[in-house]
Amino acid sequence: MNYAIHPISAAATRPLRQHILRPHQAIDELVYPGDDHPLALHAGGFIGDQLVGIASFAPEAFPDVPARAAWRLRGMGVLPAFRRQGIGQALLQTGIEHVRRHGGDMIWCHGRTSALPFYLAFGFVTHGAEFVVPHTGPHYILLYWVK
Repeated sequence: MNYAIHPISAAATRPLRQHILRPHQAIDELVYPGDDHPLALHAGGFIGDQLVGIASFAPEAFPDVPARAAWRLRGMGVLPAFRRQGIGQALLQTGIEHVRRHGGDMIWCHGRTSALPFYLAFGFVTHGAEFVVPHTGPHYILLYWVK
């Protein structure tokens, strides 16, 4: 399947943030800290004109691990019908390249336990024990060292 990855606005991510990740919240509640950071990247995965995947990257320190320039990945997801076709990997790779170009040395996120194999295969490592986020289930903190 042919897909493309393009930068999109923070606002364009929110309907999919709701649909894929947080159906219990209203779209206007899905404004994340860092969405409007001048260096933030909101990447969209498209099949034709249809937005099918999203990922947002913004500078944000991670207090438990020293990093010169940490970035946070938030709101990553691909519509179920389009998973396992490389879109998620392409979204991550696009974000990593963006972070690298802007001098970042680490990316961290709260990844759902159900997505753990995806993140581990990409090179992320867990940090600490599994924890539960209300309404969205079990998660791990995941770290990726940008090379």
